[in-house]
Amino acid sequence: MTIEPPTPFEHVVAVMPDAVIVTDQDGIIQFVNPAAAELFGKTAAELVGTATGFCATPGEAREIELPRGDGRRDAEMRVAACVWNGRPALLAVIRDITEQKQQSERRRQAQKMEAIGLLAGGIAHDFNNLLLVMLIYAEMVRAECPQGDPRLPDITEVIRAVERAQALSRQLLACSRKHPGHPVMVNLNDVVAGLQSALRSTLPANIEFVTLLADQPWPVLADQGQIEQAITNLASNAMDAMPDGGRFALEIQNRSISGASQSVMHGDCVALCARDNGIGIDPAHVSRIFEPFFTTKARGRGAGLGLATCYGIVAQAGGSITVESEPGKGTVFTILLPRAPGEAAEKPADIGETGEHRGHETVLVVEDDDAVMRATSNILRTHGYNVVTAMNGDEACRVLQGESDNIDLVLSDVVMPQLSGPALQKIVADKWPALPFIFMTGYSEQPVSHQEDGIRLENRPVLMKPFRANALLQIVRHTLDHAGKTALAAATLPSATG
Repeated sequence: MTIEPPTPFEHVVAVMPDAVIVTDQDGIIQFVNPAAAELFGKTAAELVGTATGFCATPGEAREIELPRGDGRRDAEMRVAACVWNGRPALLAVIRDITEQKQQSERRRQAQKMEAIGLLAGGIAHDFNNLLLVMLIYAEMVRAECPQGDPRLPDITEVIRAVERAQALSRQLLACSRKHPGHPVMVNLNDVVAGLQSALRSTLPANIEFVTLLADQPWPVLADQGQIEQAITNLASNAMDAMPDGGRFALEIQNRSISGASQSVMHGDCVALCARDNGIGIDPAHVSRIFEPFFTTKARGRGAGLGLATCYGIVAQAGGSITVESEPGKGTVFTILLPRAPGEAAEKPADIGETGEHRGHETVLVVEDDDAVMRATSNILRTHGYNVVTAMNGDEACRVLQGESDNIDLVLSDVVMPQLSGPALQKIVADKWPALPFIFMTGYSEQPVSHQEDGIRLENRPVLMKPFRANALLQIVRHTLDHAGKTALAAATLPSATG
Protein backbone atom coordinates (compact mmCIF):
# COMPACT_ATOMS: atom_id res chain seq x y z
CA MET A 1 0.00 0.00 0.00
CA THR A 2 1.42 3.36 -1.00
CA ILE A 3 0.91 6.27 1.36
CA GLU A 4 0.48 9.53 -0.49
CA PRO A 5 2.79 12.27 0.79
CA PRO A 6 1.06 15.36 2.22
CA THR A 7 0.30 18.05 -0.33
CA PRO A 8 1.56 21.63 0.13
CA PHE A 9 -2.02 22.58 1.04
CA GLU A 10 -2.09 19.95 3.80
CA HIS A 11 1.30 21.15 5.07
CA VAL A 12 -0.04 24.70 5.40
CA VAL A 13 -3.37 23.94 7.06
CA ALA A 14 -1.81 21.42 9.46
CA VAL A 15 -0.26 24.27 11.46
CA MET A 16 -3.26 26.61 11.30
CA PRO A 17 -4.94 27.30 14.67
CA ASP A 18 -8.36 27.49 12.99
CA ALA A 19 -10.28 24.40 11.92
CA VAL A 20 -10.22 23.72 8.17
CA ILE A 21 -12.73 21.37 6.58
CA VAL A 22 -13.15 20.46 2.91
CA THR A 23 -16.50 18.98 1.85
CA ASP A 24 -17.97 17.92 -1.46
CA GLN A 25 -21.04 19.71 -2.72
CA ASP A 26 -23.29 17.34 -0.78
CA GLY A 27 -21.70 18.33 2.54
CA ILE A 28 -19.68 15.11 2.99
CA ILE A 29 -16.32 15.75 4.65
CA GLN A 30 -13.28 15.01 2.44
CA PHE A 31 -10.52 16.49 4.58
CA VAL A 32 -9.95 17.97 8.05
CA ASN A 33 -6.85 19.50 9.61
CA PRO A 34 -5.73 18.69 13.21
CA ALA A 35 -7.45 21.80 14.60
CA ALA A 36 -10.78 20.61 13.13
CA ALA A 37 -10.37 17.19 14.73
CA GLU A 38 -9.67 18.90 18.07
CA LEU A 39 -12.68 21.20 17.69
CA PHE A 40 -15.09 18.32 16.99
CA GLY A 41 -13.46 16.03 19.58
CA LYS A 42 -12.94 13.23 17.04
CA THR A 43 -10.14 11.83 14.91
CA ALA A 44 -9.69 12.72 11.25
CA ALA A 45 -10.60 9.15 10.29
CA GLU A 46 -13.89 9.43 12.22
CA LEU A 47 -14.80 12.69 10.49
CA VAL A 48 -13.86 12.02 6.86
CA GLY A 49 -16.79 10.53 4.96
CA THR A 50 -19.44 11.88 7.36
CA ALA A 51 -21.83 14.81 6.94
CA THR A 52 -20.88 18.10 8.56
CA GLY A 53 -24.30 18.64 10.12
CA PHE A 54 -24.46 22.27 9.03
CA CYS A 55 -25.18 24.01 5.76
CA ALA A 56 -22.41 25.89 3.96
CA THR A 57 -22.75 28.35 1.10
CA PRO A 58 -19.80 29.84 -0.83
CA GLY A 59 -19.02 33.37 0.35
CA GLU A 60 -20.91 32.85 3.60
CA ALA A 61 -19.66 34.11 7.00
CA ARG A 62 -21.77 33.33 10.07
CA GLU A 63 -21.79 31.94 13.60
CA ILE A 64 -22.65 28.28 14.11
CA GLU A 65 -23.03 25.88 17.04
CA LEU A 66 -21.06 22.64 16.93
CA PRO A 67 -21.85 19.60 19.09
CA ARG A 68 -18.97 18.24 21.14
CA GLY A 69 -19.62 15.37 23.50
CA ASP A 70 -22.46 16.37 25.82
CA GLY A 71 -21.90 20.06 25.19
CA ARG A 72 -21.55 22.48 22.33
CA ARG A 73 -19.05 24.97 20.98
CA ASP A 74 -19.73 28.37 19.45
CA ALA A 75 -17.80 29.03 16.26
CA GLU A 76 -17.41 31.54 13.45
CA MET A 77 -17.37 30.01 9.96
CA ARG A 78 -16.28 31.37 6.59
CA VAL A 79 -16.88 29.36 3.39
CA ALA A 80 -15.26 29.52 -0.03
CA ALA A 81 -15.58 27.44 -3.21
CA CYS A 82 -12.57 25.31 -4.17
CA VAL A 83 -11.53 22.24 -6.15
CA TRP A 84 -10.65 19.02 -4.34
CA ASN A 85 -9.28 16.01 -6.23
CA GLY A 86 -10.37 17.64 -9.48
CA ARG A 87 -13.98 18.16 -8.37
CA PRO A 88 -15.91 21.22 -7.14
CA ALA A 89 -15.82 21.43 -3.32
CA LEU A 90 -16.29 23.79 -0.41
CA LEU A 91 -13.60 24.99 1.98
CA ALA A 92 -14.81 25.99 5.49
CA VAL A 93 -12.52 27.80 7.94
CA ILE A 94 -13.98 27.61 11.45
CA ARG A 95 -12.75 29.58 14.44
CA ASP A 96 -13.73 28.54 17.98
CA ILE A 97 -15.16 31.63 19.71
CA THR A 98 -16.67 29.86 22.70
CA GLU A 99 -14.36 31.46 25.25
CA GLN A 100 -14.74 34.95 23.76
CA LYS A 101 -18.54 34.65 23.90
CA GLN A 102 -18.39 33.39 27.47
CA GLN A 103 -16.13 36.26 28.49
CA SER A 104 -18.42 38.74 26.75
CA GLU A 105 -21.44 37.25 28.50
CA ARG A 106 -19.66 37.38 31.87
CA ARG A 107 -18.81 41.06 31.32
CA ARG A 108 -22.39 41.79 30.33
CA GLN A 109 -23.70 39.92 33.37
CA ALA A 110 -21.24 41.68 35.70
CA GLN A 111 -22.21 45.10 34.33
CA LYS A 112 -25.90 44.30 34.67
CA MET A 113 -25.47 43.06 38.24
CA GLU A 114 -23.41 46.12 39.12
CA ALA A 115 -26.17 48.43 37.87
CA ILE A 116 -28.89 46.45 39.63
CA GLY A 117 -26.75 46.28 42.75
CA LEU A 118 -26.42 50.07 42.85
CA LEU A 119 -30.19 50.35 42.61
CA ALA A 120 -30.67 47.75 45.35
CA GLY A 121 -28.15 49.53 47.55
CA GLY A 122 -29.93 52.85 47.10
CA ILE A 123 -33.23 51.26 48.05
CA ALA A 124 -31.61 49.68 51.10
CA HIS A 125 -30.28 53.06 52.24
CA ASP A 126 -33.71 54.69 52.40
CA PHE A 127 -35.33 51.46 53.60
CA ASN A 128 -32.91 51.21 56.54
CA ASN A 129 -33.67 54.78 57.60
CA LEU A 130 -37.39 53.99 57.71
CA LEU A 131 -36.78 50.76 59.62
CA LEU A 132 -34.56 52.55 62.10
CA VAL A 133 -37.28 55.05 62.97
CA MET A 134 -39.92 52.31 63.36
CA LEU A 135 -37.64 50.13 65.47
CA ILE A 136 -36.49 52.88 67.81
CA TYR A 137 -39.95 54.23 68.56
CA ALA A 138 -41.45 50.76 68.93
CA GLU A 139 -38.78 49.83 71.45
CA MET A 140 -39.22 53.13 73.29
CA VAL A 141 -42.97 52.49 73.60
CA ARG A 142 -42.36 48.90 74.72
CA ALA A 143 -39.91 50.08 77.38
CA GLU A 144 -42.55 52.45 78.79
CA CYS A 145 -45.26 49.77 78.98
CA PRO A 146 -45.66 48.09 82.39
CA GLN A 147 -45.72 44.32 82.70
CA GLY A 148 -49.09 42.97 81.57
CA ASP A 149 -49.94 46.02 79.46
CA PRO A 150 -52.41 44.87 76.76
CA ARG A 151 -50.46 46.85 74.14
CA LEU A 152 -47.31 44.77 74.57
CA PRO A 153 -48.28 41.90 72.20
CA ASP A 154 -49.12 44.40 69.44
CA ILE A 155 -45.85 46.28 69.92
CA THR A 156 -43.93 43.01 69.89
CA GLU A 157 -45.53 42.10 66.56
CA VAL A 158 -44.44 45.45 65.13
CA ILE A 159 -40.86 44.82 66.27
CA ARG A 160 -40.91 41.31 64.78
CA ALA A 161 -42.12 42.72 61.47
CA VAL A 162 -39.28 45.26 61.51
CA GLU A 163 -36.81 42.45 62.22
CA ARG A 164 -38.09 40.55 59.18
CA ALA A 165 -37.71 43.69 57.12
CA GLN A 166 -34.15 44.02 58.48
CA ALA A 167 -33.39 40.58 57.06
CA LEU A 168 -34.74 41.70 53.68
CA SER A 169 -32.57 44.80 53.83
CA ARG A 170 -29.49 42.70 54.59
CA GLN A 171 -30.25 40.63 51.50
CA LEU A 172 -30.51 43.78 49.40
CA LEU A 173 -27.13 44.93 50.66
CA ALA A 174 -25.64 41.49 50.02
CA CYS A 175 -26.93 41.71 46.44
CA SER A 176 -25.23 45.07 46.02
CA ARG A 177 -22.09 43.84 47.82
CA LYS A 178 -22.31 46.74 50.27
CA HIS A 179 -22.97 44.69 53.39
CA PRO A 180 -19.83 44.72 55.54
CA GLY A 181 -18.51 41.20 55.78
CA HIS A 182 -16.20 39.71 58.39
CA PRO A 183 -13.76 37.70 56.29
CA VAL A 184 -11.86 35.00 58.16
CA MET A 185 -10.01 31.85 57.15
CA VAL A 186 -12.78 29.33 56.43
CA ASN A 187 -12.69 25.57 55.92
CA LEU A 188 -15.68 24.79 53.68
CA ASN A 189 -15.78 21.20 55.00
CA ASP A 190 -16.44 22.61 58.47
CA VAL A 191 -19.05 25.06 57.17
CA VAL A 192 -21.03 22.33 55.40
CA ALA A 193 -20.64 19.92 58.32
CA GLY A 194 -21.95 22.60 60.68
CA LEU A 195 -25.01 23.14 58.48
CA GLN A 196 -25.89 19.47 58.00
CA SER A 197 -28.24 19.21 60.96
CA ALA A 198 -30.10 22.43 60.11
CA LEU A 199 -30.42 21.52 56.42
CA ARG A 200 -31.66 18.00 57.15
CA SER A 201 -34.38 19.41 59.38
CA THR A 202 -35.32 22.02 56.75
CA LEU A 203 -35.45 19.72 53.73
CA PRO A 204 -38.54 17.46 53.58
CA ALA A 205 -38.17 13.73 54.19
CA ASN A 206 -38.66 12.91 50.49
CA ILE A 207 -35.43 14.74 49.57
CA GLU A 208 -32.20 12.79 50.04
CA PHE A 209 -29.44 15.06 51.36
CA VAL A 210 -25.85 14.07 50.60
CA THR A 211 -22.53 15.77 51.37
CA LEU A 212 -19.27 14.91 49.58
CA LEU A 213 -16.44 16.63 51.45
CA ALA A 214 -12.95 17.25 50.11
CA ASP A 215 -9.84 15.60 51.47
CA GLN A 216 -8.11 18.49 53.27
CA PRO A 217 -9.74 21.40 51.45
CA TRP A 218 -7.72 24.57 51.04
CA PRO A 219 -8.79 27.49 53.22
CA VAL A 220 -10.72 30.39 51.72
CA LEU A 221 -11.09 33.94 53.00
CA ALA A 222 -14.78 34.74 53.44
CA ASP A 223 -17.46 35.75 55.89
CA GLN A 224 -18.56 32.40 57.32
CA GLY A 225 -22.05 33.61 58.17
CA GLN A 226 -22.58 34.89 54.65
CA ILE A 227 -21.30 31.64 53.10
CA GLU A 228 -23.71 29.72 55.34
CA GLN A 229 -26.51 31.98 54.11
CA ALA A 230 -25.55 31.33 50.48
CA ILE A 231 -25.59 27.55 51.03
CA THR A 232 -28.93 27.77 52.82
CA ASN A 233 -30.37 29.80 49.93
CA LEU A 234 -29.19 27.17 47.43
CA ALA A 235 -30.75 24.40 49.53
CA SER A 236 -34.04 26.31 49.64
CA ASN A 237 -33.90 26.80 45.88
CA ALA A 238 -33.30 23.06 45.38
CA MET A 239 -36.20 22.20 47.69
CA ASP A 240 -38.56 24.34 45.60
CA ALA A 241 -37.25 22.61 42.44
CA MET A 242 -38.14 19.14 43.83
CA PRO A 243 -41.76 19.33 45.03
CA ASP A 244 -42.12 15.55 44.64
CA GLY A 245 -38.79 14.74 46.26
CA GLY A 246 -35.36 14.02 44.88
CA ARG A 247 -31.67 14.32 45.74
CA PHE A 248 -29.72 17.36 46.90
CA ALA A 249 -25.95 17.10 47.16
CA LEU A 250 -23.24 19.48 48.35
CA GLU A 251 -19.76 18.64 47.09
CA ILE A 252 -16.46 20.35 47.90
CA GLN A 253 -13.33 20.02 45.76
CA ASN A 254 -9.91 21.60 45.53
CA ARG A 255 -9.33 22.79 41.97
CA SER A 256 -6.29 24.20 40.18
CA ILE A 257 -7.56 26.04 37.12
CA SER A 258 -5.17 26.95 34.32
CA GLY A 259 -5.37 30.13 32.30
CA ALA A 260 -6.56 28.11 29.31
CA SER A 261 -9.66 26.94 31.18
CA GLN A 262 -13.11 28.23 30.31
CA SER A 263 -13.72 28.96 34.00
CA VAL A 264 -14.23 32.46 35.34
CA MET A 265 -11.56 31.70 37.97
CA HIS A 266 -7.87 31.00 37.53
CA GLY A 267 -5.32 29.46 39.86
CA ASP A 268 -6.00 27.48 43.03
CA CYS A 269 -9.56 27.64 44.30
CA VAL A 270 -12.11 25.63 46.25
CA ALA A 271 -15.31 24.58 44.49
CA LEU A 272 -18.62 24.14 46.26
CA CYS A 273 -21.17 22.43 44.01
CA ALA A 274 -24.86 22.28 44.91
CA ARG A 275 -26.68 19.67 42.77
CA ASP A 276 -30.31 18.72 42.56
CA ASN A 277 -32.29 16.50 40.19
CA GLY A 278 -35.33 18.73 40.17
CA ILE A 279 -37.35 20.37 37.43
CA GLY A 280 -34.42 22.44 36.17
CA ILE A 281 -34.44 26.01 34.89
CA ASP A 282 -36.01 27.21 31.66
CA PRO A 283 -33.16 28.27 29.31
CA ALA A 284 -34.92 31.60 28.82
CA HIS A 285 -34.55 32.31 32.55
CA VAL A 286 -30.94 31.21 33.11
CA SER A 287 -29.43 34.59 32.24
CA ARG A 288 -31.69 36.36 34.77
CA ILE A 289 -31.71 34.08 37.81
CA PHE A 290 -29.11 36.13 39.72
CA GLU A 291 -31.00 39.40 39.26
CA PRO A 292 -32.58 40.88 42.41
CA PHE A 293 -36.38 40.50 42.47
CA PHE A 294 -36.46 38.08 39.54
CA THR A 295 -38.45 34.98 40.47
CA THR A 296 -40.49 32.31 38.73
CA LYS A 297 -42.26 31.33 41.95
CA ALA A 298 -45.91 32.01 42.59
CA ARG A 299 -46.82 35.36 44.12
CA GLY A 300 -46.03 35.36 47.83
CA ARG A 301 -43.65 32.39 47.58
CA GLY A 302 -40.45 34.41 47.28
CA ALA A 303 -39.03 37.91 46.91
CA GLY A 304 -36.53 36.92 44.20
CA LEU A 305 -33.52 37.71 46.40
CA GLY A 306 -32.18 34.25 47.27
CA LEU A 307 -29.91 33.68 44.28
CA ALA A 308 -29.13 37.39 43.94
CA THR A 309 -27.90 37.29 47.53
CA CYS A 310 -25.71 34.27 46.71
CA TYR A 311 -24.23 36.17 43.78
CA GLY A 312 -23.42 39.21 45.92
CA ILE A 313 -21.95 37.15 48.78
CA VAL A 314 -19.70 35.14 46.48
CA ALA A 315 -18.60 38.20 44.50
CA GLN A 316 -17.76 40.03 47.73
CA ALA A 317 -15.54 37.08 48.69
CA GLY A 318 -13.69 37.41 45.37
CA GLY A 319 -15.27 34.30 43.87
CA SER A 320 -17.73 33.36 41.17
CA ILE A 321 -21.00 31.44 40.94
CA THR A 322 -22.25 29.76 37.78
CA VAL A 323 -25.22 27.57 36.92
CA GLU A 324 -25.80 24.62 34.60
CA SER A 325 -29.34 23.40 34.20
CA GLU A 326 -31.52 21.39 31.87
CA PRO A 327 -35.31 21.26 32.18
CA GLY A 328 -36.37 17.98 33.72
CA LYS A 329 -32.81 16.91 34.60
CA GLY A 330 -31.83 19.17 37.47
CA THR A 331 -29.46 22.02 38.23
CA VAL A 332 -25.87 22.45 39.38
CA PHE A 333 -24.68 25.68 41.02
CA THR A 334 -20.89 25.94 41.26
CA ILE A 335 -19.26 28.40 43.65
CA LEU A 336 -15.53 28.98 43.17
CA LEU A 337 -13.62 30.75 45.94
CA PRO A 338 -9.90 31.57 45.64
CA ARG A 339 -7.46 29.71 47.88
CA ALA A 340 -6.54 31.97 50.80
CA PRO A 341 -2.99 32.84 51.81
CA GLY A 342 -1.99 34.29 55.17
CA GLU A 343 -3.28 33.88 58.66
CA ALA A 344 -6.84 33.69 59.94
CA ALA A 345 -8.45 36.92 61.07
CA GLU A 346 -9.22 37.52 64.69
CA LYS A 347 -12.82 37.50 65.86
CA PRO A 348 -13.88 41.09 66.54
CA ALA A 349 -14.11 41.91 70.20
CA ASP A 350 -17.32 43.14 71.74
CA ILE A 351 -17.22 46.91 72.03
CA GLY A 352 -18.61 46.87 75.53
CA GLU A 353 -20.89 45.25 78.03
CA THR A 354 -24.62 45.17 77.48
CA GLY A 355 -26.98 47.00 79.76
CA GLU A 356 -27.74 50.65 80.52
CA HIS A 357 -25.32 53.11 78.93
CA ARG A 358 -26.11 56.59 80.20
CA GLY A 359 -24.09 59.76 79.89
CA HIS A 360 -24.03 63.52 80.32
CA GLU A 361 -21.80 64.54 77.41
CA THR A 362 -22.84 66.56 74.34
CA VAL A 363 -23.23 64.68 71.06
CA LEU A 364 -23.43 66.37 67.65
CA VAL A 365 -25.85 64.28 65.53
CA VAL A 366 -25.37 64.86 61.78
CA GLU A 367 -28.18 63.30 59.72
CA ASP A 368 -30.04 64.53 56.63
CA ASP A 369 -33.12 62.38 57.30
CA ASP A 370 -35.22 64.39 59.75
CA ALA A 371 -37.10 61.38 61.16
CA VAL A 372 -33.86 59.47 61.81
CA MET A 373 -32.34 62.54 63.45
CA ARG A 374 -35.32 62.95 65.79
CA ALA A 375 -35.38 59.26 66.74
CA THR A 376 -31.62 59.14 67.39
CA SER A 377 -31.69 62.37 69.37
CA ASN A 378 -34.60 61.15 71.49
CA ILE A 379 -32.68 58.04 72.55
CA LEU A 380 -29.61 60.04 73.53
CA ARG A 381 -31.56 62.70 75.40
CA THR A 382 -33.63 60.07 77.23
CA HIS A 383 -30.38 58.59 78.53
CA GLY A 384 -28.87 61.82 79.80
CA TYR A 385 -26.91 63.15 76.82
CA ASN A 386 -27.12 66.67 75.48
CA VAL A 387 -27.75 66.73 71.72
CA VAL A 388 -26.88 69.26 69.03
CA THR A 389 -28.08 68.53 65.50
CA ALA A 390 -26.99 69.31 61.95
CA MET A 391 -28.69 68.33 58.69
CA ASN A 392 -25.47 67.80 56.70
CA GLY A 393 -21.70 68.02 56.86
CA ASP A 394 -21.53 71.73 55.98
CA GLU A 395 -23.91 72.63 58.79
CA ALA A 396 -21.95 70.41 61.17
CA CYS A 397 -18.74 72.31 60.33
CA ARG A 398 -20.46 75.61 61.13
CA VAL A 399 -21.65 74.20 64.47
CA LEU A 400 -18.16 72.98 65.33
CA GLN A 401 -16.58 76.30 64.36
CA GLY A 402 -18.76 78.04 66.93
CA GLU A 403 -18.84 75.57 69.83
CA SER A 404 -16.30 72.81 69.30
CA ASP A 405 -15.23 73.09 72.96
CA ASN A 406 -18.74 72.06 74.02
CA ILE A 407 -19.00 69.04 71.67
CA ASP A 408 -17.75 65.74 73.07
CA LEU A 409 -18.55 63.42 70.14
CA VAL A 410 -19.75 63.56 66.52
CA LEU A 411 -22.27 60.94 65.35
CA SER A 412 -22.65 61.28 61.58
CA ASP A 413 -24.47 59.59 58.73
CA VAL A 414 -22.26 58.57 55.80
CA VAL A 415 -24.38 59.35 52.72
CA MET A 416 -25.46 63.00 52.84
CA PRO A 417 -25.85 65.84 50.33
CA GLN A 418 -23.30 68.66 50.04
CA LEU A 419 -20.66 67.27 52.43
CA SER A 420 -20.65 63.53 53.12
CA GLY A 421 -19.83 61.84 56.40
CA PRO A 422 -16.31 60.72 55.34
CA ALA A 423 -15.53 64.23 54.06
CA LEU A 424 -16.74 65.68 57.37
CA GLN A 425 -14.61 63.21 59.29
CA LYS A 426 -11.48 64.33 57.43
CA ILE A 427 -12.18 67.95 58.39
CA VAL A 428 -12.78 66.99 62.01
CA ALA A 429 -9.58 64.91 62.11
CA ASP A 430 -7.61 67.88 60.74
CA LYS A 431 -9.08 70.68 62.87
CA TRP A 432 -10.23 68.85 66.01
CA PRO A 433 -8.13 65.65 66.10
CA ALA A 434 -9.08 64.75 69.67
CA LEU A 435 -12.83 64.82 68.96
CA PRO A 436 -14.30 61.27 68.81
CA PHE A 437 -16.23 60.43 65.65
CA ILE A 438 -18.78 57.65 64.92
CA PHE A 439 -20.31 56.83 61.54
CA MET A 440 -23.83 55.46 61.17
CA THR A 441 -24.95 54.03 57.86
CA GLY A 442 -27.23 51.56 56.17
CA TYR A 443 -25.37 51.77 52.86
CA SER A 444 -21.98 53.14 51.91
CA GLU A 445 -19.93 53.40 48.74
CA GLN A 446 -16.93 53.70 51.06
CA PRO A 447 -15.27 50.42 52.11
CA VAL A 448 -16.30 49.29 55.57
CA SER A 449 -14.42 46.49 57.25
CA HIS A 450 -14.28 44.43 60.41
CA GLN A 451 -11.37 44.97 62.75
CA GLU A 452 -10.69 43.53 66.16
CA ASP A 453 -12.67 46.33 67.82
CA GLY A 454 -15.69 46.21 65.46
CA ILE A 455 -16.78 47.61 62.10
CA ARG A 456 -14.67 50.53 60.92
CA LEU A 457 -14.77 53.17 58.18
CA GLU A 458 -11.80 55.51 57.77
CA ASN A 459 -10.56 53.90 61.00
CA ARG A 460 -13.60 55.19 62.87
CA PRO A 461 -16.32 53.04 64.48
CA VAL A 462 -19.44 52.35 62.42
CA LEU A 463 -23.01 51.77 63.64
CA MET A 464 -24.99 49.89 61.01
CA LYS A 465 -28.60 50.96 60.37
CA PRO A 466 -31.19 50.00 61.36
CA PHE A 467 -29.80 49.79 64.89
CA ARG A 468 -31.44 49.19 68.23
CA ALA A 469 -31.42 51.83 70.95
CA ASN A 470 -29.02 49.86 73.14
CA ALA A 471 -26.56 49.42 70.26
CA LEU A 472 -26.46 53.21 69.80
CA LEU A 473 -26.00 53.86 73.51
CA GLN A 474 -23.35 51.15 73.77
CA ILE A 475 -21.14 52.44 70.95
CA VAL A 476 -21.47 56.07 72.09
CA ARG A 477 -20.54 55.20 75.68
CA HIS A 478 -17.65 52.96 74.62
CA THR A 479 -16.23 55.57 72.21
CA LEU A 480 -16.43 58.36 74.80
CA ASP A 481 -14.85 56.21 77.51
CA HIS A 482 -12.06 55.07 75.16
CA ALA A 483 -11.37 58.68 74.13
CA GLY A 484 -11.24 59.68 77.80
CA LYS A 485 -8.76 56.94 78.66
CA THR A 486 -6.57 57.88 75.69
CA ALA A 487 -6.55 61.54 76.74
CA LEU A 488 -5.74 60.60 80.36
CA ALA A 489 -2.88 58.36 79.27
CA ALA A 490 -1.46 61.16 77.11
CA ALA A 491 -1.72 63.65 79.96
CA THR A 492 0.12 61.38 82.43
CA LEU A 493 3.04 60.46 80.12
CA PRO A 494 6.39 61.65 81.50
CA SER A 495 7.90 64.55 79.62
CA ALA A 496 11.01 64.12 77.50
CA THR A 497 13.05 66.20 79.95
CA GLY A 498 11.56 64.60 83.06
